[in-house]
Amino acid sequence: MSTDSMLDLTDHQRAIIGAVLAKPAIRRTEISSQLGISAQTTMRAVLPLIEVGALQETQITSGGRGKPASSLTFVKGAMATLGISIASDRIRVEFCDLAGNQLVSQSSEKPYQSAAEQLIELDGLLNASQALLPKTAILVSVGVSIQGYFLDRGTRFTAKIDPSGWAKFDLQAHLFARFGVPVKLMNDGKTLASSLILIAPYQNFVCMHLGSGIGGGIVCGGQLVMGANGNAGEIGSLFPQSQNRPIESAFLIAAGIGNWADWVGFSGLSKGTYNKFSDFLDHAGAKIADALEKSLSILDFEAVYICSRMPADVLEVLCDRIHVAPLGTNLVGQSANLRNPAPIIHPFHVPYFAPLACRMARDIFLSSTKIATA
Repeated sequence: MSTDSMLDLTDHQRAIIGAVLAKPAIRRTEISSQLGISAQTTMRAVLPLIEVGALQETQITSGGRGKPASSLTFVKGAMATLGISIASDRIRVEFCDLAGNQLVSQSSEKPYQSAAEQLIELDGLLNASQALLPKTAILVSVGVSIQGYFLDRGTRFTAKIDPSGWAKFDLQAHLFARFGVPVKLMNDGKTLASSLILIAPYQNFVCMHLGSGIGGGIVCGGQLVMGANGNAGEIGSLFPQSQNRPIESAFLIAAGIGNWADWVGFSGLSKGTYNKFSDFLDHAGAKIADALEKSLSILDFEAVYICSRMPADVLEVLCDRIHVAPLGTNLVGQSANLRNPAPIIHPFHVPYFAPLACRMARDIFLSSTKIATA
C-alpha cells in the first residue's frame, strides 16, 4: 500500500477523479467542459493518473473519420480510503476504494476498559488490514467516527470509556504520523449527518443516533453544523438519565433478547413480550418526539433521520410512533393552514459506522462535503 502523499496530486487531478466517479466511462471532452479547463490541461492531468493505475482509458469505436474518442473509468481498488469507527464496545476498520467498494474490513467487539487498550486494539486491526490490502492500492485519506465529544475540534475528544485517557491522546496526529494523508474525526452523529448531505432530499434535517447513548448531527442550508468545539447537535442531552432512556440496551431488554442477532421479528415474540416491547416503543416514540419538538423551535428542520443498528423493522415501527407537533401548534392549535408542516421522520438502519467514515474520507479527498464554521 502506498499513500497519496507520494503522488502529490493536483486540484485538477482530484476534480477529474471526482468527475469519473460521478459518471463512469466519461469522455475527456466532457471533463474539460465540466471543469472549464482546456483539452491540453485535461490530458496533462489524466496521463499520470493512468500511469499509476488509478484511471483506465478505453477507445470508443465509431464509424466516423478521425481519431476515435476515448472514455475514462476508475480502476477498482486503485485509490483507497480508510474508515475507522470507535465505540465503547467495538472497533471496526475498513478500507474502501473511492467508488465505495469494500477492500478489507476487520473488527473487534468486547467491553474495553481503557483508551490504551482500545488504541492497542486499533493498531492491531490496522496492521492486519494493511497486510491484506493490494500493494498497488493508494491510500488517499482517513475518516474516523468516534463515540464521545470533542475537547479540541477535530483532534482531542473524550469518551465514556476512560474519559481522561482519551483526553490526553491526539488520535488525528497519531493517524497522520502513521499514514501521512489527511485525517478527519467526527462523532457518530455528525458522521451520519455528513453521509446524508449529498443524498437526502432536504437542506435542513437532523440525525439522531440511538446506540449505547444518544447522539445527533444537524444539517442547515445543506451544511453540516459543527459548533465552536465540534459538538453541535448533541441532542442526547435532552433525554434525562433513566432506565427507560431510549438507548439500544433498553430496546434489547424490552424485546427480551441479549443482542440483535437473536431478533426473530415481531411475529416471533410471545404475547407478553410483544405487549411489553410495544409499550416501550410507545414510550420511546413519545420521549423522542418531545426532544425533537424542543429542537424544532430552535433549528426549524424539515426532516429527521432516526439512525441505529437496530433491525429495520424495529426502526420502522419506532418511527411510526414518533409524532412531532409542527412549529406554531402552541399558537394556532389545529389550524393546519396557519402552521408549518410537521417534520418527516425517516428510519435509517446503520449496521456499521466504518463505511460512513470511508465516505467521510472520500469527501475530504474530493473536497465535496460542505462544513459550516459555526
